[in-house]
Amino acid sequence: MNILIVDDELLELEQLSFLIHQKYPEWKLFEAEDAVQAKKILHEHHIDLALLDIHLPGESGLALCHYIKQHFETECVMVTAHAEFQYAQNAIKMQVFDYLVKPIMTDELYRMLDRFIQQFGYLEGVSDIVKQALEFIRENYRSKINLTDLAQRIHVSPNYLSRKFSKEIGMSFQEYLVVYRIEMAKKFLKEHSDWSVQKVSEETGFTSINHFSHSFKKHVHLTPRQYKEKKNHD
Repeated sequence: MNILIVDDELLELEQLSFLIHQKYPEWKLFEAEDAVQAKKILHEHHIDLALLDIHLPGESGLALCHYIKQHFETECVMVTAHAEFQYAQNAIKMQVFDYLVKPIMTDELYRMLDRFIQQFGYLEGVSDIVKQALEFIRENYRSKINLTDLAQRIHVSPNYLSRKFSKEIGMSFQEYLVVYRIEMAKKFLKEHSDWSVQKVSEETGFTSINHFSHSFKKHVHLTPRQYKEKKNHD
């Protein structure tokens, strides 16, 4: 699924992207700081859901939502730091999917995304077997996981599970597992400044700190220590 996040505050963009990727690392996220950038993305990519800050430089989020409704089959969620009823009324008139108030609570964001998935059927193309595999990864990423053991658990052959997973998720089982572990590592590095890189490596199921550091830098383009220092200074 493709998600567009539009906000002129870089920390807000980063936080929303982080939270969404933490739960759905297979989704593709696009970021824009204003309506001009957002429209360029919308014309170049199919966007399923747009999270729009109401207060944008230049064209407002509400005006951008109106434009999206006129030109694309994209659902909109309005985001604002101002819980003013007038904004909500205007958003409701445009039949937006939802309305979130900053600071956005993680549970509220996830409930909205889950409701969107259920309402528009974005997991209809994912089989029960792959859903079971995804859930198992999210519950057991700290432990040693391999495709063969998981296939036995859900009573299919490893080759069948591997093919189904790659076809439906767009990445291999092992790639998804690493990406999910990296997203959780980013969360721990951000929330637990007292944790060592070694501890984060262990908490996210990596076999060695070298494997963890190599995988982290490959995906994040920073070492775990650099990421931790950057977050502590933000």
